[in-house]
Amino acid sequence: MGYKIGFLLSLILLVELFILAGDIFSSQVIFTNLDAASVTAGNIISSKGGITEEVISFVKNNTGGEITAVGDEAPLFGSIFTFKISKEFKPMNFFTDEREISVTRSVIIGYYN
Repeated sequence: MGYKIGFLLSLILLVELFILAGDIFSSQVIFTNLDAASVTAGNIISSKGGITEEVISFVKNNTGGEITAVGDEAPLFGSIFTFKISKEFKPMNFFTDEREISVTRSVIIGYYN
């Protein structure tokens, strides 16, 4: 009888472990997607001179996240411009609140290939 209760309790822990693994995998997929979009957004920002509607719609369509400038300074030709792309992530775990996954990148305005 005791081994059956132990087996049932171990199944609860096993299910929680699978949920944790699913959360880790999902967050890694979101981070990879944000990172890939940040490279392309950085090229567009560098050539256009700042965050434009084209960049905002690109990030929204490809990642479902939003792009924001980090800092208050206006982007000037040859200056370093830092931006952040972020997206909210709701884990499957019941005990964890909603998290924000973000990628921060810097580009030089006017320097593109």
